Amino acid sequence: MNLGSTCGIVLRVVDYGEADKLVTLYCPDLGRVTGIAKGAKKSKHRFVNKLEEFSLLHFFYRPPRGPAGLLLISEAELLAAHVSLRIDFRRYAAAMYLGELTLRFTRDNDPDRRLYILLKWALAALDRGKTPQQIATLFHLHLLETVGYRPELDRCAACHQSVLAQRRYIFLPGSGSLLCDACAQGKTSHALRLSVQTIRLLASAQSFELDRLYRLRFSQQALGEAMMALYHFTLHLLQQDVHSWRLLRPLLDGPSHRDVPTSEMPDEKERADRDG
Repeated sequence: MNLGSTCGIVLRVVDYGEADKLVTLYCPDLGRVTGIAKGAKKSKHRFVNKLEEFSLLHFFYRPPRGPAGLLLISEAELLAAHVSLRIDFRRYAAAMYLGELTLRFTRDNDPDRRLYILLKWALAALDRGKTPQQIATLFHLHLLETVGYRPELDRCAACHQSVLAQRRYIFLPGSGSLLCDACAQGKTSHALRLSVQTIRLLASAQSFELDRLYRLRFSQQALGEAMMALYHFTLHLLQQDVHSWRLLRPLLDGPSHRDVPTSEMPDEKERADRDG
């Protein structure tokens, strides 16, 4: 059987037996796939320092023998290591969130090139030192649109009036839509308040191409409101928790526009809890 080759972003790596590794990647032409790298734990050439979470690879593989089988990854070339995402806690937390959202919202062998480009953009932005909370927010927003769950942020879902500066708004996680204060009376039990500034920033982000998103500037308050709204909307969609949120959530209370010292990565028990 001939070898295939493609690019892929590593989402998860798990030891398998004494010498092998199972690697889950997202690829532009294959979608989410899992392959086995034989002898990867002992490799001195083919896989050394390559099969790491968040790395961008060009790899060679043999297709699985059956529809539910694993790719056989024979060799890999490192295109971008994104090392800073594994040694700086703030970037690590954001990258873990991106990776888990990608895993949760995709299926095996169902490619979407837009999602691959979005994930590649977000990881590169984090690696270049862009604000982790803002990149996580922008990625999350565009991911939801890519998979068909675009939040409706331009008008009130009840009266259909456009967002106005003099009004107050709540976000409904059950529908991903807004209600103005006049329509929201008695409907706030499962809602989150969003300022008009936050709403307009998110609406602008929805319309911007990836290369223009850097022009947006979120305040700490806007980031907090936006991330909470998107997270709770996602909980409703998935009907299950996003485990890496517990890493990212504390960053909402800290500084957002400066680097922080490298801190310790989660230990093996925490990583096992995160992966379920």
